[in-house]
Amino acid sequence: MTYDSLVNRGDYFSAHYLAEVLPKDLKSGLLQVWKDREEAAKPPAGGAAAAEADALDASTPGADGLLVTPRAGLRALRRDYFRARSFFALPEDEDGIRVVRERDEEEVTYGDSTWRERVRGLNAEVLRALGYDAKPRTLTVVRAGQTHEIPVAHAEKGLVAVDCGWAAEPDAALDKNGRGRLLEPVPLDGLPPLETGDKLARFLFACEEPPRYVLLLCGGVIVLADRVVWGEGRSLGVSLDIALQRNDTRAGGELDTVAALFGAESLRTPEEGGENPLAELVGKSAKHAVGVSSELRDGLRKSVELIANEVLERLREQGLRPEDIGELSELGRQLTRESLRYLYRILFLLYAEARPELGILPADYPEYQQGYGLGRLAELIADREPISDTARNGFYLYESLDLLFGKVQDGYRPRRTHGVEATVDGIDAKTSEDVGLRFEPLHSKLFERDAIRLIGDDSLPDPRFDSDEALARGESVRYLDTRLRNATLHQVLHSLMITRGKRGERGGFISYAQLGINQLGAVYEGLMSYSGFIAGEELYEVAKGGDRKDGSWLVPKSKIAEYDDSVFVRRRDRHTGEDVRMRYPTGSFVYRLSGRDRQTSASYYTPESLTKVTVQLALQQLLTEETEAKELLNWRICEPALGSGAFLNEAINQVAAEYLRRRQSELGRSIDTEQYAVELQKAKAYIALHNSYGVDLNETAVELAEVSLWLNTMHPGMEAPWFGLHLRRGNSLIGGRRELYAADRLKKGGWLGTTPERFALADAVGGATLPEGSVHHFLLPAKEWGAVAAEKEARARSPRRRRRRWARGGRRSPSHRRPGRPPGFRGSPGGPNTCGGWSYGGWSCPSGTSRGASESGARRTTGCGGRRSRSSGTRCWPTSTPRTRRTGGSRRSWTRGARCGSGRCRALRCWTARTNGMRGPRRWRSGWRSSRRPGYRLRLVRRTPGF
Repeated sequence: MTYDSLVNRGDYFSAHYLAEVLPKDLKSGLLQVWKDREEAAKPPAGGAAAAEADALDASTPGADGLLVTPRAGLRALRRDYFRARSFFALPEDEDGIRVVRERDEEEVTYGDSTWRERVRGLNAEVLRALGYDAKPRTLTVVRAGQTHEIPVAHAEKGLVAVDCGWAAEPDAALDKNGRGRLLEPVPLDGLPPLETGDKLARFLFACEEPPRYVLLLCGGVIVLADRVVWGEGRSLGVSLDIALQRNDTRAGGELDTVAALFGAESLRTPEEGGENPLAELVGKSAKHAVGVSSELRDGLRKSVELIANEVLERLREQGLRPEDIGELSELGRQLTRESLRYLYRILFLLYAEARPELGILPADYPEYQQGYGLGRLAELIADREPISDTARNGFYLYESLDLLFGKVQDGYRPRRTHGVEATVDGIDAKTSEDVGLRFEPLHSKLFERDAIRLIGDDSLPDPRFDSDEALARGESVRYLDTRLRNATLHQVLHSLMITRGKRGERGGFISYAQLGINQLGAVYEGLMSYSGFIAGEELYEVAKGGDRKDGSWLVPKSKIAEYDDSVFVRRRDRHTGEDVRMRYPTGSFVYRLSGRDRQTSASYYTPESLTKVTVQLALQQLLTEETEAKELLNWRICEPALGSGAFLNEAINQVAAEYLRRRQSELGRSIDTEQYAVELQKAKAYIALHNSYGVDLNETAVELAEVSLWLNTMHPGMEAPWFGLHLRRGNSLIGGRRELYAADRLKKGGWLGTTPERFALADAVGGATLPEGSVHHFLLPAKEWGAVAAEKEARARSPRRRRRRWARGGRRSPSHRRPGRPPGFRGSPGGPNTCGGWSYGGWSCPSGTSRGASESGARRTTGCGGRRSRSSGTRCWPTSTPRTRRTGGSRRSWTRGARCGSGRCRALRCWTARTNGMRGPRRWRSGWRSSRRPGYRLRLVRRTPGF
């Protein structure tokens, strides 16, 4: 359903919902109710077909002067409307050009009382046709503690209608210097008068107990202002002039749709409570957007694989293997990170384009839409798919995006708000308003060139050539060309911009105006539990029943014969339409979620309904009548499990709105209605930059949260914020409460099974100190430690005595000889410690690795968690095979366990033989003696007492 009479400004409804879903919702809902009512109102005489025709074409007003249904009233309005319309037409010449000058037009329109009364009369007829009992009245409202009297054309609960000048085009109805003005300005005590319908709507929305809707009546045009989205530049308008001329009276046609969207029954709050029908339709549109967000999340996942595999393919075309660039594990992580950043850039620009009022992009310039905008690329990829080799292997899409990224990051003829003034050919850029398009620089970390080094033609040096030598010879550095080809970017952009239609529906463009911060956050967090790697062998994906929604696994090609055909995940081949197994060739990039990663990573998104009520309840505990506005700017907001910042964004929104409300009340004056949205964004930006903190263990989540907070606080003139010190990666959920055990509880396991004493953090603010000798509860082992010793696997690996001794070792009391060091386990329940097999004082090497060490000691690998020796700076060298070594002319062997290559393991107090990388006689360090444990390995123990 697409009618040129309807103006869906800023995607009040998502374009796909308006075109494909809304007609079905109306047909099964309000239109069906109207049909039944009209049938019941008709007399029984005549045939069924005649009755239906009469119901559609003629209706009789009731006792209140209103017709049976709004659609019947709208159909009956046509004759009276065009009779009145002739009065408002201005004189034109034979070419259709108005012959009335602008000054004279003002005199014959707003300056003429007869003209104004005619407009009021036509507006009242339109309201009655749509089912409203139009009665002009004076509305009393309260804003910032002041009472104001507002004359309106109609008012009822949740709805206000105001009179503006006559217009036939929707754009003219919002002209602040033309027909978008009120018929008469509204004076306000102590404030400038309200002269336009837009300003009056904003004023009413900012009052106490505001209406949900304001109808701007412009004779031939109605503009519906919704309080929820009016500040975002989103509204719904209709040109009655166009709709009544076309006179589409089909059931479910244009006039029915207009009546269903603007009629009284759609906007009124039901007497029994609940939402009005239009709000329900808007809610369905939003839910449809949420459904689109899940599809978008799947598109993002596929796009990561597409981009990363394209980079690897481009490297192979230039004679390089992935191993030539770096270690496969690190290269896989870097590809994941940079592919996501490339997609974040596109998503950010799509979101900014959908909100031109933020001033991030010049999206309201025709030059931008025709030469730079992503909407232009969306139309291109929707119309055709690259088929020829030249089109598929070209770089038009990449170059278009790269050009836009550069303009967004560095700007073009920006209006400087600080620093040196920008000039264009010697002309001050601030005064060159008519020179052309301009971009304000963001200076964002996301758009920096160094943020993505694996994608491009001048960022990844060719490892086959020495860059330093080339520069020394005065030559240019050779780079690899890893630009993304059209074939790949076509699939990526298609996934990000176009939705697949359900059965019986066509696909459409994804509305990023409908996808708010919360929906984008859901898209982001869906990717947090995914990880990318480069396949070392050919892999196939399997899942229970072949459905990956509950997790899937990868199996090598050599083992696929062990699995039933039904467990293999399949995909539809785009060219043949055949369902084929999901196969990952050797050397390909795989981006996926393993079977239990979703559960173990806790990557779930909190819905907006829950974040709102949670933050509201928290604010109720903090706010009182005496709370001053400035106190809110000193609050510190922290989200310890950050994710993409759902709670943090909601807290910022509510605190900022409460601050503005209280500040206006304190000053006794209101913010200008047109400026309120900008001031709200500025308040949100201040709170986000200065008072907001977050921690998450997932590194990707921190990047996502930065983008999310940025999108939520953007406003004209704002450069990219930096949250580097406020949003950090780490584990905030460690159970480290301020609870302690007294010193007398530390003997003989006295703390086990008892509750520690709690010391409130508020006491520390007052200067109170903790008891001497007490220990925090998280520094002591718990009673449950060592429970793994009772597991089946442990019983199979180790005798019962050894398991019991190991478990008790973890619960020993701290030793006074080693103050500040907690007890620990000796080795493991299945055998000796990994590093050396023995420990001293309960300390042992935590490493679980086992890597061989060369006889000469030339190769050094990590064997005990990467801890370096104090004495030589080397690390432990584990070995799992017997080694023979010449020491002082004799041969001694290590038969199991591991040996340390350093003289002393700093963190673990595990001393072993020192290897200096030389064959021949070994010199022992003074103060050490040789000790040998039968069946294990040579060990050195220091003679110093106290160890």
